[in-house]
Amino acid sequence: MSVHKRANNDTYYVSYRDAGGRQRTKTFGKGREGKRDAQKFDEEIKARKLVEAPLPIFAPGEKVYIDQLTQLYINAKKAEGKSLRWIKELAVLVKTHFIPAFAQRPVDEIRFEEIVEIIGKVYADRSQTTRSRYLSYLKMVFQYGVDYELTTKNPLKRWKKPKERPRDTKLTYTDLMKIKELARPHLAWAIEVAWNLGVRTGESELLALTWNDIDWDDSSIKVYATKTKTTRVIPIAPEFLDRLQLMREKAQTGYIIEYQGKPLRKFRRSLKTAAEKAGLTYPVVMYDIRHLFATTLLREGGDVAAVSKLMGHASVKMTVDQYYHLLGGEKRRTIAKLPSLSKPEDVPSLEVAPCELGVAPI
Repeated sequence: MSVHKRANNDTYYVSYRDAGGRQRTKTFGKGREGKRDAQKFDEEIKARKLVEAPLPIFAPGEKVYIDQLTQLYINAKKAEGKSLRWIKELAVLVKTHFIPAFAQRPVDEIRFEEIVEIIGKVYADRSQTTRSRYLSYLKMVFQYGVDYELTTKNPLKRWKKPKERPRDTKLTYTDLMKIKELARPHLAWAIEVAWNLGVRTGESELLALTWNDIDWDDSSIKVYATKTKTTRVIPIAPEFLDRLQLMREKAQTGYIIEYQGKPLRKFRRSLKTAAEKAGLTYPVVMYDIRHLFATTLLREGGDVAAVSKLMGHASVKMTVDQYYHLLGGEKRRTIAKLPSLSKPEDVPSLEVAPCELGVAPI
């Protein structure tokens, strides 16, 4: 099973075996998009094989290997109702990078340094946040083995997720408008939805929104947050409700955000390209729109508790901790509202007699 390219027409295809063991081939398009779609399907097949594998059974004292331990952990999380997206991400991580490295060694022989080295090499071009997320996944898998007495140690037991430095978000409303005007239609629409609703801009919220989530009579939309496992209701402004109605008439799928008749999974180069065309000299990611949504509402005098509810935060404190520090002028404007205790005539003169300075008059 792997990604191949046909010499006669330059299309990409994936060769794999189905659940019954039969050899299958799935063809995709040409160029960068065709290759990307083929690679995505290849990853899904790898993840599915691990997720759907039968449960391993161990004899007392038998050594446990990382593929077996991961399989047990995945099945446990599936039973708990863990999201399929999260499970697939873990499955691809282990299947692609850790099973090949540790296939011949039991989990108890895996060392901390080896795990960190693999993550550092494979994901050298990713952010610290991404690398930390993958290490967190692995730490939970290893801890599962210890908790259920399948293994004796967790090589990541002492590893702690580093405190992340708050992102220096520079995106402004003016620059966001520039990006939207130069973006491809599907991206421009996604930006508009993200700006009006303030949702998390990935698969968990923005790309998961469907037309059925909208209550047209109440002018609101229900957003399910997979991060907190809660549902919140966000009011929709009349003007944007009209835009949604117009876009629904043109929609080819049940999802609010789509591309060429298919739901989107993520934004790749389209945002970066639009930002470059707009002449922006700083990096921009979709999540910056959510930051701008929050800070704009707070800067315009929005109630902190209301903003917290719209963002889907667990508490008002979380909203204040994450966003209020970005409002540099708020403290100055607040202190300016403090009434003065001094009258104009009470202000002392700056003129001082020479004798008061210890200098004899001439």
